[in-house]
Amino acid sequence: MITGRGALPVLLLVPLLAGCFICVPGRYEVPIPPAGASPEEVVAAYIDAALGKDSETIRAVMVPETDFHDEFNGPFSPFRHWDAAANIEIGDSYAADLDCPPGRRCRRVSVSMDLCGDTGHPTGEFFEPYSVHWVKDRWLVAGYGAG
Repeated sequence: MITGRGALPVLLLVPLLAGCFICVPGRYEVPIPPAGASPEEVVAAYIDAALGKDSETIRAVMVPETDFHDEFNGPFSPFRHWDAAANIEIGDSYAADLDCPPGRRCRRVSVSMDLCGDTGHPTGEFFEPYSVHWVKDRWLVAGYGAG
């Protein structure tokens, strides 16, 4: 279940498993959040798309300058290595202007979850702040590890 300022009813995140004892990867489409969706909704869609192997949604919710080769094939690529997740928690966004490119508004969104798959995280525990940028009319994820 996603937690934060309130439930994000727009998103249907991954079939949440009770833990990583049974790891059943799946492929599924994830709706692209509408223009003006909150940073939390965009990060949730990114995570859901990575777990569902939905490359179209991943591309749609990321900043234009993303290195998609690294995003999809890198050594710690969520798209390549995440199979399933449980206990997903998405925190409220907070200001992140120090690392923000000139001319953009930026926020960060902290995410914690238990991951299944060849994640690079030995215990499956994951915590990462994601950086999101306001680009034209929407928030977009800056990329895995860019937080």
